[in-house]
Amino acid sequence: MAQHGRSDALSLAQRLLRRPPYQILGALLLLLILFATHLPHPSAKGGGVASRLAAPGTAYRGRPWHNERTVAVETLGETKFARCDVHTVMSEDGSSTINDWLFLEEVDAVNIVVHTLEDRFIVFKQRKYAIPGETLSPVGGFIDAGESPLTSAKREVLEELGLGSRRMLRTVREGTPGKTMQLKDIVDVVKGKSSPPAYDKFGLLDGQSRQQPTLDIDNDWVFLGRYRTAANRGGGFLYSYLLKNAVPLLPGGGTTNYAGTGDNEAQEIGYLSKEEVMEALSTGRFGEVKWAATFALSLLHIDGGMPACCGTGGG
Repeated sequence: MAQHGRSDALSLAQRLLRRPPYQILGALLLLLILFATHLPHPSAKGGGVASRLAAPGTAYRGRPWHNERTVAVETLGETKFARCDVHTVMSEDGSSTINDWLFLEEVDAVNIVVHTLEDRFIVFKQRKYAIPGETLSPVGGFIDAGESPLTSAKREVLEELGLGSRRMLRTVREGTPGKTMQLKDIVDVVKGKSSPPAYDKFGLLDGQSRQQPTLDIDNDWVFLGRYRTAANRGGGFLYSYLLKNAVPLLPGGGTTNYAGTGDNEAQEIGYLSKEEVMEALSTGRFGEVKWAATFALSLLHIDGGMPACCGTGGG
């Protein structure tokens, strides 16, 4: 960017050297201004923002968005989990194009409301960079490459809380009688018992189980739907789940004694009754709309009889 700016200024100065003196002085002044404005700021360590981001097309591991209205995409910057683009988009009637459509890519994620056999909802009390003050949140995380959303949900609950479904507890006990299982062992069981990721007609991950219904279907896992984070600006897709009747799969699971794995953010575990969840929703204590929506959908399913999204949601 800076190199192009300096070249343009030099070219302009050469052309103006054949002009009257006052125009030459103007050209030199313009050259100095352009050169100064494209120098890295003294406080920018490592050469500015661009030097801290990966080269376009080399880092982001998600599936970039485009559809029949996408004319072109220019990437401004990216990391492993997110990417900022400028799209050129055809208008709905096809009569014009919009050339400055900012679009944020983010790896698809899962949120899971965990409801225990003791009729308590588990939440995290924590602070987030873009939310002022303390907030409450459910379990959540990015979907790993090669995972289905449901598998990702099971893994996240296991890693963060040491919990799972009653069916998974039975599967683990039957497969390893008398053995004390470690986190990695159970994650391997979860992935080994899971269906591979499937995609719908739009090329998006399918959030529900596609296993044939059996007497052993895991009805404690409920798929609550897939939702775009920002309708026109992207932000990835969220897959919302409810885990009912959660039980410990690891020692200390679901308690403050369990040392969960995650992104090293400080968080405190909390246990809420249904009434306390309702109060937290009504007072805005779930500071992100995805968290609030996942909890609200869970309560609608538990109390209002709302069916699982898109058919059978177990796995």
